[in-house]
Amino acid sequence: MTPDRVLDELSRLKARGVAIVMDDFGTGYSSLSYLWRFPFNTIKIDRAFMQAYDVADRNAETVVRTIAELGRSLNMRVTVEGVENERQVEFLRDVDCDQVQGFFFGRPMPIIDLAACIMADVKRKLARATVSTIAPVEHETHHRTLRA
Repeated sequence: MTPDRVLDELSRLKARGVAIVMDDFGTGYSSLSYLWRFPFNTIKIDRAFMQAYDVADRNAETVVRTIAELGRSLNMRVTVEGVENERQVEFLRDVDCDQVQGFFFGRPMPIIDLAACIMADVKRKLARATVSTIAPVEHETHHRTLRA
């Protein structure tokens, strides 16, 4: 399929309300030219950058900040994969990413176990709450929104 044909197909899908996501951005075949040519809603930054960030690679930190800013400038949401610790979450909050996902929030599980996991999370949160402090409950999953 030619790039023009792909662009036409993606544009048709987006017009029908389908969100288009550039996955694993920054690695493999994810070219910068795709960002302005194709109608992406979201950039998902590859987990490799979080792994490099963990070993204090300043270049990885700079690249993540730059990709996040680029995404915002192009009116795209920014999601970061491979988040595994609180330090990464705080860094990404500072970078102003929209969403994070990774083992820090939970491990993959069979769909049959998902409802029980959500209910256990709700019960834990309700047990900690008092009548005067009950607020909407957000369940813990592999995917977390950092800002509205």
